Amino acid sequence: MKIIPYEPQHLLMIKPQPSQESLERTPERAAQLAQYESFTGVIGDRVVAIGGLVELNPIRAYLYLIVTDEIQHQWTQLYRVARRLIGLALNDYIRLETLSAFPEADRWLELIGFRFEGVMRRAGPDGCDAKMYSIVRVDDAVHTISEQ
Repeated sequence: MKIIPYEPQHLLMIKPQPSQESLERTPERAAQLAQYESFTGVIGDRVVAIGGLVELNPIRAYLYLIVTDEIQHQWTQLYRVARRLIGLALNDYIRLETLSAFPEADRWLELIGFRFEGVMRRAGPDGCDAKMYSIVRVDDAVHTISEQ
């Protein structure tokens, strides 16, 4: 798998795995994702993964990853690109968050450093329950805020 910069047409080209088929894949959403730090994984001319960060506010960002069924043996590469993205993002954001609606994603999120926070009822794109995960940057500024 080759990692390349995300382009809006990639979202329209990917055929997500069954558990992600309900994700919004419109030209408008594709253009919105292009405004943020995102990447695309390709095998040949097929888009097999799209991931990145979407800013929620000046201190929080949301990590997303959309994959196809073809991604089975590419998790090491996705791990590396995600960890690199997280490392850079924690320079800009205090909190990174994401949602998971299936067990394989839970395991992967924990491997890349996210911690389980709880279940958000009916928060998934198809109305399913989703697990909330986060990474919170720990530094003196965060401790000062939380101690007040």
